[in-house]
Amino acid sequence: MDTALSRRATGAFILLAAAVTAAAWLPYLHEPLAPDEAGFLLLAQHWSPGSSLYGDYWVDRPPLLLGEFWLAGHLAPTGHTIAGLTAPGVKLLGALSGGASVLLAGLLGSLVAPSSRWPRVAATVVAAALLSSPLFGLPETDGEVLAVPFVLLGVSCLVLALRETAGCQGLALAAVAGGAASCAALIKQNEVDVFVFALAVLLVARSRQVPGLVRLTAGFVVGSLLALGAALAAAATRGTSPVELWDAVVVFRFQASAVIGSSASAATSERLGRLGGAFLGSGAAVLLVVTVAVLLGTRLAHRHHWLTWPTLAVAAWELLGVAAGGSYWLHYLAGMVPGFVLLVAVAANGRGRRLLAAVMGYVVVASLAVWLHHAALPVTVSPDADVASYLRAQAAPSDGVVVAFGHPNIVAASGLSSPYPDLWSLPVRVRDPQLSRLERVMAGPRAPRWMVVAGASLDTWGLSAQSAQDYLERHYVEQVTYGDWHVWRREGGRRP
Repeated sequence: MDTALSRRATGAFILLAAAVTAAAWLPYLHEPLAPDEAGFLLLAQHWSPGSSLYGDYWVDRPPLLLGEFWLAGHLAPTGHTIAGLTAPGVKLLGALSGGASVLLAGLLGSLVAPSSRWPRVAATVVAAALLSSPLFGLPETDGEVLAVPFVLLGVSCLVLALRETAGCQGLALAAVAGGAASCAALIKQNEVDVFVFALAVLLVARSRQVPGLVRLTAGFVVGSLLALGAALAAAATRGTSPVELWDAVVVFRFQASAVIGSSASAATSERLGRLGGAFLGSGAAVLLVVTVAVLLGTRLAHRHHWLTWPTLAVAAWELLGVAAGGSYWLHYLAGMVPGFVLLVAVAANGRGRRLLAAVMGYVVVASLAVWLHHAALPVTVSPDADVASYLRAQAAPSDGVVVAFGHPNIVAASGLSSPYPDLWSLPVRVRDPQLSRLERVMAGPRAPRWMVVAGASLDTWGLSAQSAQDYLERHYVEQVTYGDWHVWRREGGRRP
């Protein structure tokens, strides 16, 4: 049993680990924003009733993500450096999310094994190491890292609710768990880990004949619906309807998977290779194998924890989410942190503690080594920043720009607006594969004065671009090239 002194020492360790995780983001406060970060910030700042899903722009992400980026925009002012657009508030948001996740991981470890110090320490160490690793996406603030604290909160509340099945406390905890479950999915639509965990727990609890299960289930559902309703109502006040959101965050994802599967470029397989390398190099792959083996081994030995199957269900769902993501960015891996926290916390109660400790030690060392290497890299001026600087110098405030395709950070850093709503490349390939909408924009009353094209032509994977390319060549003149970006200006600066 833990003594009072050891409990205080463990609590201090968890606080220190959370502080270190948050501090890992601080050297990157003024680093140029990644394309996704800049794009989400741009949409959040301009989200009001308009012609598309989020104002005049469209992206396949839920509304709470943009709400958090709106908050980030108010934490600290944005600015420009020679290397690109900076927004310390966005990185601070990532730091706060990482620190909160580590605190919640420690809490979850203590709930899984109240009488033992090792599970809460192990859960804390794993969360801190993975969320501080550039191999898991740091320092990019994206949907996965922002959803992690909500997932951990929801799982913790469910575990605690099952101990407080009587009275109002258990009901309230179940409702909070449901609200956290919806919030995670409203940040990134595949982050339904709490729902998966709740379903698995429900099946296990029914077999164990846990009293008050119906009340807890009702509380969870009500809490989930309340959070969902509040988010939809808030989005509607800004001109974003539930039907549009369903099309963007659910229907589009199936369409996008079909497009990626049929016509993705070689870059997709290259990113998959990097993702697999990061999963192995970080030690996460070995940690997954070891913890699953420990859990299944204790199951066979009939000494399994009641959370074994819910934990395995969450880990399997998260692994599926990474594999089915399609684009294979490193920040996908951050979405697996709650599963690793559960795996380690539950496995720490079984056999193989020394092996588990050795693997965790490697994860910590790998995270530290990669972070030190990444932090030592000089900040370089990217072609994206060169293009944005050129546009800021040459364009008038009323000029429009279209970046073909992707890299919304160029639009955001240029200070111009885009009359074309699809700032990311995948939505273009799914929603406008013939580029007919783009051609109408170029020929319409809001035609952009500037076109920024990746490569010598609009023609790229998944698109039929000949007609739009012909229009571009007839009405625009190429001005300058930075890397693979070709900057075109409308001939004579005239609009049609």
